[in-house]
This record gives sequence, C-alpha cells and structure tokens, in this order.
Amino acid sequence: MKICVLGTGYVGLVSAAVFSELGHEVVGLDIDEAKVKSLKAGKIPIYEPGLAELVSHNLDSGRLSFTDFYPEALKGAEVVFICVGTPPKADGSYDSKFVYSAAESIAKNLKNEAVIVIKSTVPPSTAETVKAIIAQTAKVKFSVASVPEFLREGQAVNDALHPNRIVIGADSPQAEQVLTKLHRKFNCPILIMSPASAQLVKYASNSFLATKISFINSMAILADKVGADIADVAKGLGMDPRIGAAFLNPGLGYGGSCFPKDTWALIAFAESLGYDFKFLKQVDQVNNDQIDYFIAKMGNVKGKILTILGLAFKPNTDDVREARSTVLTAKLKKMGAIIHAYDPVVKGEFTDPYQALVNSDGLVLVTEWQMFLDLDWAKVKQVMRRPNIFDGRNFLDKEKLKKIGFKYWGIGRQ
Repeated sequence: MKICVLGTGYVGLVSAAVFSELGHEVVGLDIDEAKVKSLKAGKIPIYEPGLAELVSHNLDSGRLSFTDFYPEALKGAEVVFICVGTPPKADGSYDSKFVYSAAESIAKNLKNEAVIVIKSTVPPSTAETVKAIIAQTAKVKFSVASVPEFLREGQAVNDALHPNRIVIGADSPQAEQVLTKLHRKFNCPILIMSPASAQLVKYASNSFLATKISFINSMAILADKVGADIADVAKGLGMDPRIGAAFLNPGLGYGGSCFPKDTWALIAFAESLGYDFKFLKQVDQVNNDQIDYFIAKMGNVKGKILTILGLAFKPNTDDVREARSTVLTAKLKKMGAIIHAYDPVVKGEFTDPYQALVNSDGLVLVTEWQMFLDLDWAKVKQVMRRPNIFDGRNFLDKEKLKKIGFKYWGIGRQ
C-alpha cells in the first residue's frame, strides 16, 4: 500500500520506518523544513535504539521518503496516519489543534479515496470532529478511523514490529477491511471496535499502568515504615497472574510524554462529561508526592553538592518531557542544593559521571542506565566528598555498596 504519515515525532517516525520495512511505500510529512532536510539525509532528531538504522535502510531501498509538501505526501495515499502532537493544556486536557489542522490540510489536498487514521492520542469524539472537518472541503470519498499506538520509548522499534495487539476503531466496513489488511503482517490479535472505544483503550492502558506505579510506591512507603523490603513484596505480588510483575518497580514515580499527559487528559475528559474521576486524581497526587518523600531522606541539602545520575525519564531515550529529574532538580535547587547532573544521552555540562561526582555530597540515581550499574564504585567513593547514595529507582546493589563503605538510601529498602 501507499501510506502517508503526518508528523515525524516518536510515533510518526517509528510508524513510517516500520511500515516501509514491511514493504509499503511510505511518505513522512512534517511542516518543519529543516527537520525534513535532516531526515532525508538519514539523520533522526531523537534517540531511539535501532531507529536510525531502520530509517537509513528504507531510505536506501526507496520505500521511505520525507517531504514538507502536502500534495506530494498525499498523492495516491491509500492510508493517511495523523501522528501529530497533542500537548496538554493548563487544565490537563489535550490540545487537539494540531490534529484538526492536519485534518484541514488533508481535506484541501486529498485527491483520491483514502482511510484517514488518527494515531495521535486523542479523546473520544475526536474522530467525529476530524470527519466533519474533512467533509467540509474534500471532494473524494474517505473514512476516518482510530488506531492508537502502544509504543514504549526505548523499545519503540521492537514494539512496532512485534505488537501484542492492534486496536482498530473503524467507522465503516471499508476502513475496517483496509486497516485489517494493512496490519495482518504483524501476526498478533486484531481488535475491531468503534473509534471512541479504541481511543478509550489508549487512555485506559496508560492510566492503569500509572496506577500500578503509584500503588507500588505507596506500598514502598509502608515498607519503609515497618522495615520490610519492597523488592520482596513486589515479587510476591507480581507472581499473581491476575496482577503481573510489570510496572511494580518502586521509585520516583512515572514521567515521560505519555503517562502524566494521558492521566491528566482522562481526568479532564471525565470532568467534561460530569464525572469526577477521584481515583485517578489520587494516582496523580501520589506520583507528585513521591518526589517530596524521596527528598526527605536526604535531610538538610542546603549548600551541598548533589549529583543527579540520569536526566532522561527512562533508559534508552533522550526524552526529558515530564522527567522526574526535572522536578527533583528544581525542588533541590529551591532548597539550596548545588546540582551536578550527568546522562549518557541527554547532553549536559559534564562529559562523564566521575567528573560530575567530584566533591559530591550525595549521588542521586534517577534513571536506570546500565552504565550506572557498571560504574567503578571504588573510584566513585574516591572522588566524592561524602559517600552518600540516594537510589531513586532501587536499581543499585545496596549490599555491594555498603561493603565498599557507602551509606545507602532506597525507597522501601532497609
């Protein structure tokens, strides 16, 4: 099939690369001319393992191309994916202006019958609005559908190539047929439902995972109070097949471009329907409070040098949107701490972790990069002023560190 992908952010760029890898002719469109020029040269603007190689391979094959010109992108396209950003407004709801702007541009430039697919995360009813916008101008037949993405940053290429399910929200038998055929190669369950249901699946998935994280963080606080080890608690909890072990890792809470935004948006969407989603508000509050709970373990930080290891919101990405490091750093600075920070991908003032740790009064582990686990801890102790480690992800080997002479504080770990 010929596919057009509007928007070349995380979702759009990964989707374009993967569909071209599967043999389709894909055109990625972005209104940022400089970005398009860079993509044409095989340079990608984000850090995502395996993506640069996939883009380069399919550019060379001729199956993947990029443009900033709508008529070129839409020419002959059978499926058009809308993958533009939906940033949060002040009240937490999604700002869908980019989705609607894309719909207007599609309407003006669509010259053949196509299925328009919303892959951006949007609230239910968005498909109807997009359909109405396109219908005002388009002179050809079209269908509107929703196919939400379930990609994990840092593992997005693998998730896109090997999904555990495809959710298709279709408004017509023709859209259902085209999209089922397009996704058949993925060899996973394909669920067909209404666009509104498909969009709620995305909301529900991320909000439920956020709930698991806030729950285990609350349990970690109880573990601290009674002298239990939250690692043992989480292991015993996760072995129950009704619950599962995923997302039961206590720490500083969730961040990134999806969980906070989708949680806020679902709360705001519920309020627009007259429903007070109190449960999810508490999930968000627990996440906010977790940083303060962790900081309290550090005592008086005024005038102390604290070294933050890890700035990205999770390993294997350079994304710092809603990263816990940002919130933590801002609060520590306000309390008078002097912050040094290092991340292997996110650029900062220090070129290696040892340099960032010189004369430090405390190492603060925020992101679980493998390189931090593999540090030369004797060297770390040598360059630090005080051997204090605050492990915000319960990632490090506390027994090993204590034997070397470090003082260790985790979350829910004695």
